[in-house]
Amino acid sequence: MKRKHIPLKQRLAAALSMLLPQPRRDFCRELKFSADFICSLFEFDHNILHTHGGSDDWWNLTPMLHDEHREKSRRDTAIVAKVKRLSGKRKRPRKKLRSRGFDKTRTRHFDGTVTPRQR
Repeated sequence: MKRKHIPLKQRLAAALSMLLPQPRRDFCRELKFSADFICSLFEFDHNILHTHGGSDDWWNLTPMLHDEHREKSRRDTAIVAKVKRLSGKRKRPRKKLRSRGFDKTRTRHFDGTVTPRQR
């Protein structure tokens, strides 16, 4: 008799559950959470940052819990910004607009009237 095929999502959930801390893993097994729920606890982190040419292949991805991944992503963002700053790949800031100054041919009075300037 041939064995029943185990779906990929079930195998993924089993592998990911091994990364959970022991008390949390026992809790999930006791309540028999679905494979979708176990998979939803994780995000995949790039070992070589995506902005630095890291691929989306399996060997460049590490499963991490949401909170841990969020902290690491925050640090990675700072690293990427510093690399851009040091390498000069960032756009240069625009020059400030120069003011045209005041009209030198007319004078505005306190009552609001404007008259030609006298020399």
